Amino acid sequence: MNNTTIEERIYHFRTRNKWSQAELGEKIKEITGKSLGRDVISNYEKGRRKVPSELVPVLAKIFDISTDELFYKYPKVVAKSPTLQAIEESEKLAKKDIKEAYGKAIEALQQSKIEIQALRDQSASFENEMKRYKREAEDSQAVIDKIRKNLSM
Repeated sequence: MNNTTIEERIYHFRTRNKWSQAELGEKIKEITGKSLGRDVISNYEKGRRKVPSELVPVLAKIFDISTDELFYKYPKVVAKSPTLQAIEESEKLAKKDIKEAYGKAIEALQQSKIEIQALRDQSASFENEMKRYKREAEDSQAVIDKIRKNLSM
């Protein structure tokens, strides 16, 4: 999955489950009691509206994923690491066939190199998102300051 924002991942998981935006809104209503129409879901997916933090665990439950998977480009890298699995297999194999275990260990190192690059990419993506959110917050504060100034006149 190459989706880099929570908005794109909501769209990804919704379409992966073959649900319409209205159907996702209904599933949210079943859990929260709060009705969200197709337009609200569309605005979340297109980034026109921020996804409320209290909706994150609800979406994770609906999609049957962890909350991390809504935020992170490479979910569960550590929890289900192919490298860790390969190392465990290599340790078992080393007791039987040391040459084959050595080969598996080399493969595990190559896999870890891929995972490290994925984590670097993920880190860069988070950094860019944080910069974007900071700019949006600064822009919002500027608007709030203008409104306050106009109201005090």
